[in-house]
Amino acid sequence: METKAEPQFEIIENRLLQYLDKGRNKLYEHEIYELMDILGFRTPHIEFITDDAGLESLDIARFPGGKVVCKLISDQMIHRFEHGGIEFTERSVDAIRNSLNNFRALAEGAGIELKGMMVAEMIDGTSCIQNELLLSLRQDHSFGPVVYLGLGGVGTEVYKQYLKEGRDLVIRAASRVYDYDSTRRDLENTLFYSIITGNTRIKPDPVISGKKVYEVIERFARLAEWFSPVSESSPVTIEEIEINPIQVTSEGDFVPLDALMRISRNKSRSKPPSQSCIKSLLEPERVLIIGASAKKMNAGRIILKNIIKGGVIPKEKILLLHKDAEEIDGCRAYHSIDDIPGTIDMAVFTIPANEESVGLLENMIREGKSNAITIIPGGFSETEKGKNLELSLERAIEESREKNDKSAVVNGPNCLGIVSRPGGYNTFFLPEYKLPFNGKFGERCAIISQSGAYLVTLISNMSRLLYPKYLVTYGNQIDLTVTDYLIYLKDDPDIDFFCLYLEGFKPYDGERFLKVAKEIIGSGKQIIMYKTGRTRAGAAAVASHTASMAGDYEVLHRILLNEGVIMPDTLNEVEDAIKVFTFLNEKNIRGRRVGILANAGFECSVTADRLYSMELASFSDETLDKLHEALPTDIIDVYNPVDVTPQTNAVNYGKCLAAIDADPGVDCIVAGNVAPTPFMETLPAGEGHNEDIAHENSYPNITIRIFESTDKPMIVSVDSGKLYDPAVEMMEEAGLPCFRKVDRGMKALDVFLRYSGPR
Repeated sequence: METKAEPQFEIIENRLLQYLDKGRNKLYEHEIYELMDILGFRTPHIEFITDDAGLESLDIARFPGGKVVCKLISDQMIHRFEHGGIEFTERSVDAIRNSLNNFRALAEGAGIELKGMMVAEMIDGTSCIQNELLLSLRQDHSFGPVVYLGLGGVGTEVYKQYLKEGRDLVIRAASRVYDYDSTRRDLENTLFYSIITGNTRIKPDPVISGKKVYEVIERFARLAEWFSPVSESSPVTIEEIEINPIQVTSEGDFVPLDALMRISRNKSRSKPPSQSCIKSLLEPERVLIIGASAKKMNAGRIILKNIIKGGVIPKEKILLLHKDAEEIDGCRAYHSIDDIPGTIDMAVFTIPANEESVGLLENMIREGKSNAITIIPGGFSETEKGKNLELSLERAIEESREKNDKSAVVNGPNCLGIVSRPGGYNTFFLPEYKLPFNGKFGERCAIISQSGAYLVTLISNMSRLLYPKYLVTYGNQIDLTVTDYLIYLKDDPDIDFFCLYLEGFKPYDGERFLKVAKEIIGSGKQIIMYKTGRTRAGAAAVASHTASMAGDYEVLHRILLNEGVIMPDTLNEVEDAIKVFTFLNEKNIRGRRVGILANAGFECSVTADRLYSMELASFSDETLDKLHEALPTDIIDVYNPVDVTPQTNAVNYGKCLAAIDADPGVDCIVAGNVAPTPFMETLPAGEGHNEDIAHENSYPNITIRIFESTDKPMIVSVDSGKLYDPAVEMMEEAGLPCFRKVDRGMKALDVFLRYSGPR
């Protein structure tokens, strides 16, 4: 939903421009109240006094009630209350004069400049949860305009510390506030909303209507979007407004009682990269490698060999830039970039960052020599000298794109490059014997990672199983971002889910990400994202007021969860999520009634404790009869979870599993196995025993047959040591998701059930 133009915005803009023209980027409290009044809020009657003459002209009769609030106004004192900068005094000129003198003495003693004193109407109200809230907007570095509503007053930090995430504060990207149902769900999850709307025994009568609460958030969202850094509607950016507290009065109004505001002329505008050039990057027909050695095995030479081995791009279309060689590994080399005829689809740049190499890159971009460039080396923003080189390269990209919408796209620098199955190439500078790509599954997923090392570890850990359609590393994102790749790939019918590793968004790229994520998830696909940078180490820089109480990661986490992005807490959970979405993507989601089978009592207890959004299925009488037939019921009580004990053999285990699968009241299945039991064949053939997992009725084969015959989501847990790796590998190579700890399996299955299908 686009922000509508409102008449107030023009008035507000004119006021803000006046302040900026005077060199001011912070507003005083009385000025903020004037803007809130224009915006439609009820505000206290206020007067601003700078000297004794102003005091003498004060019209006391305009202040209702017997008392007024006097506030010291200074740029240098934020938390006035704790320093004595706020006084509640009698409604008389003498009492107000006394407050002004007190503030003069306070300012002199603190060594700060006193700008004046605000005299404000005393608003009737109470300082309790249902009456004091915090209302704020902030231009988030990633998402642009974000709106906050939560518990306010002097207890704000305490609420934040002791309430669970989401119970203290609503955090919404401004553009998502207009999704009324989603915003209402966020509100209903907080502690304060039920209290102020009268839905608890604490406060059965509403203080204010839910409709008014939503309206105030929406009003701030419109303001935030209109005056955002990415908006072309106004030359002004409202960097931040914080009202704390905003008083909920007995009349059902929101009235600001304390406020901060920062403004600027900061704007962020850039042209998005060409989608056709991204296609050239991912599916090139003609490739140039810059930096391959003719004499030794360096990064460029490894990449050359990997591309040749891919067998899709013929040697005559693999070109090299080399000052001496005529050819390397059967591919033609050119001495100068100007000697290369025509336009290259993709250039892979592997030489170190310096003035000469960056000059070559800038020339290629400005002259349109390549549709796409991947810059492998680091040495850019990682060093002081490199930062200047990167800035110069950024300018070349921007200037070229201003002239030509289809100018080159740049991936990197400081990345491993890309492995593209459709493009038939691998630009990782790792020999394939160190990182083989031979997984049987994953062709319907794309993995996009800011870190090349993380992607390497992920593929290495899952090399037997996973070979995605695309493996993209994008490093310092000098140009292309994760969002650009998602925009290009979102409509690919052969991709079901995306796995992302993110260190940080480029400024305001998060807002673009939200839009494409909503499309992807709305189409029934999934996005799994692991985000680093979760600590509050950076909070000190903005800790001067309560808007800092929600750290950058929390803002990102809450906003992305609202859109349905899967946000695992650990890297293990990332791999688990990939496993279930890869192996179970063709299974049918009926519901969340789970049937559980295990041969150990502890697994039954653990699974029952970790159902998450699932519930235990109630077995039919027919299922119970089949279970009784297969099990020694004189020592086993049959109920869900079913503990078949370690004495049950693989055949009877399989009968129980088949019975649970056949039950129409079971939507999904968890099968646990402690493999050392002597009654199941869980080992490959070997000396000292008669087991052989290749036998028809071995535990792995029986379990595989049931998995392949069912359309219900099913996971297996084998909580045993390396001795049983062959059995696990056998099941996973059949596409059966297998976990070595049952609690990990339960969490992964729950994620699959909750996030499968459109949201």
